[in-house]
Amino acid sequence: MSFSIDIQSISTFKRIRITDNSSNVHIDIISKGGLLNSWIQPNNWNIIEENNFSDGWGKFEANGFKSGKMNPFSCRLFNGQYSHLDKQYTIEKFYLGNHALHGLIYDVNFEVAETIIQENKASVLFSYHYQKSDQGFPFEYTLQIKWTLFEDNQIGAETTITNMENTVIPMMDGWHPYFKLQETINDCSLQFNCEGILEYDEALIPTGKVLPDTTYNNKTTIGNAALDNGYLLDTNNRNCILENDQYVLIVRPDKNYSYLQLYTPPHRKSIAIENLSAAPDCFNNKMGLHLMQPQEVWTLTTQYQLITK
Repeated sequence: MSFSIDIQSISTFKRIRITDNSSNVHIDIISKGGLLNSWIQPNNWNIIEENNFSDGWGKFEANGFKSGKMNPFSCRLFNGQYSHLDKQYTIEKFYLGNHALHGLIYDVNFEVAETIIQENKASVLFSYHYQKSDQGFPFEYTLQIKWTLFEDNQIGAETTITNMENTVIPMMDGWHPYFKLQETINDCSLQFNCEGILEYDEALIPTGKVLPDTTYNNKTTIGNAALDNGYLLDTNNRNCILENDQYVLIVRPDKNYSYLQLYTPPHRKSIAIENLSAAPDCFNNKMGLHLMQPQEVWTLTTQYQLITK
């Protein structure tokens, strides 16, 4: 078979490398956080802005949560507080200023449950059992992440969430990868269809309004645009396309990922293209919030394909 899987230990976690030997493309998945850390092309160019895990986890949060799994909420949760079934909760985990940031799962140690090699693809399946470790989210659930490398330079990310409670629990899911097609994103273009842009206040908390926006309905050069914006995607076409003179990156989320967050870091070397199932602060504004029924199983998928011109 043309695919191979190699597992190596790094500090207290593992790096799983999936290689398509016929094309010399490989991806690295990190078991801590279950995240995609590299996507190496035949010319040795890494399409992902990776984290340096050579000495362990390091300053993952300070470096921008690169590639992190956002669950059970993403972006900012206002003052880390929300109400569910007439009870008030306060998140304990990571805060940026006054607001809780990017959920509870981004740094957990996933178990490598299974590796699968087939003729035209190879996969690794991770599993994690959340057992109410944060008093602000005292709801038990399990999370499985399946990463797959296909032979056509395409990656699949499938997330399956199971509510282990006998009551309804609030839930959203998302990813936070940073993509780089060359040394700067300024010369890259973006294209996606949306129903509007989310209005944010000064703290980047949604106001609840979705405003008209057609900036990227057609292929548009990013230039010097500083993005930290959320969009409600078009229900008929949720694809986001990042392109330069060498590559075309197509992000294809399923219907569950109906929101898109874009962020350009100050160094301008990459852009975060974040598929989200709900808006930031969704535990409060309810925009896209999924209320999981007792024992419900919820599966979400997104795919990334790189085409070389």
